[in-house]
Amino acid sequence: MGGPIPLDELHDIAEESSQSERRADDAERELMEWKKVKFMQDRLGEEFEGLIISVTKFGLFVELTDLFVEGLIPLNTLTDDHYTYHETTREIIGQRTRKTYRLGQRLHVLVDRIDPVEKKIQFALFEEAPPVRKRGKRR
Repeated sequence: MGGPIPLDELHDIAEESSQSERRADDAERELMEWKKVKFMQDRLGEEFEGLIISVTKFGLFVELTDLFVEGLIPLNTLTDDHYTYHETTREIIGQRTRKTYRLGQRLHVLVDRIDPVEKKIQFALFEEAPPVRKRGKRR
């Protein structure tokens, strides 16, 4: 029987193992994105409820409430006003209407475009979803 594995060899084994795990995670993520895009291709033009999960200078990232599929509403597709990104508040605000889009806001979106090569889904704003009313105790 051999003795303990030398420290430098253990380090190499651990590094190789970590790299293999990262590659496997990346492959799994890639497969999931491909499956989501494939699933959504048949739903072009359909309306869904979504939640704004990120606000950036180039648009709103929305996750569909029931499907956990993410897509982008590009800023330049919001045509009812001139919208600008406010970094300090992480909001997109219309200059004329002062309409504001922020993290956690619910929206109705349409599946507008799918790029199967880039594995990207683009949504178009359909309308703001009405706020969810919580029922209180009746008196």
